[in-house]
Amino acid sequence: MKTSTEILKHEANRLIKKAWVTLGMPFDLLMIEEKTRGIIDVEALVVATLLVMREDRLVTDLPAWVNRFENLINFQKLKTIFNKLSGEHKKLVRTNLDHTYFFRNTPRAFRVIFDLRAEESKSFDETVRLRTQKINTVENVSRISLMIENRLLYGTGFRADLITLTNVKNISMKGTDLAALLCANNSTISRILSDLKACGFLDHDKERTEPFESYPGMFISSQSVWNLCEMMDATQFSFEDLKQGVLENINFKNDAFCKTVSSKLS
Repeated sequence: MKTSTEILKHEANRLIKKAWVTLGMPFDLLMIEEKTRGIIDVEALVVATLLVMREDRLVTDLPAWVNRFENLINFQKLKTIFNKLSGEHKKLVRTNLDHTYFFRNTPRAFRVIFDLRAEESKSFDETVRLRTQKINTVENVSRISLMIENRLLYGTGFRADLITLTNVKNISMKGTDLAALLCANNSTISRILSDLKACGFLDHDKERTEPFESYPGMFISSQSVWNLCEMMDATQFSFEDLKQGVLENINFKNDAFCKTVSSKLS
């Protein structure tokens, strides 16, 4: 019989792979349809992956994806999400990264965040190169990932991601809430909101002024990373009542990912 920890890691790994199919990885799984399941935050997905990564194809396909989509990654956001992890969870990420050499030839901006030493190896480089060829194209991914599409339109900064969030149905448009969800400075989000109102993209109530396609929520966001860490900690508790008490009090707003994982633990 599987333990709660094993169930959590198995289900999280499965959903993460489905999310990566949406972003172009060639797993034999159905993708997460953002229009019905929610938007996928790229950097949150990367960190969640590094928390539960096992010895499977993610070990080669994630560095391959990072190499191909380097110009569409918000490295500032990635760094902030990682730095907000507890010491134990940072250690877990680094341990998972240390178990493979494939990340040591990723872009410098990625390696710096996780303190990875650059290391060239023809065999490792060739493996990642071959996996990169199997990753879907940026053009195709942009048709199914709203965040990638908006980054192509508006750049990889927080402006593109904030515009992406305006598609989420009933999302709080309070500046501090948006800043927390995007792991950005309050002043940065306040300035962008002012810009969007000034150009008529948003009205004075921060509502979109033109018709747009709404999405049901966030499938995975920075909130998913915090929730995943909390769930991983909870499954270590020996007292069942204590574990269930923690799991029942997790806030799944903007986090369909952990809500789905949690349903497998009950």
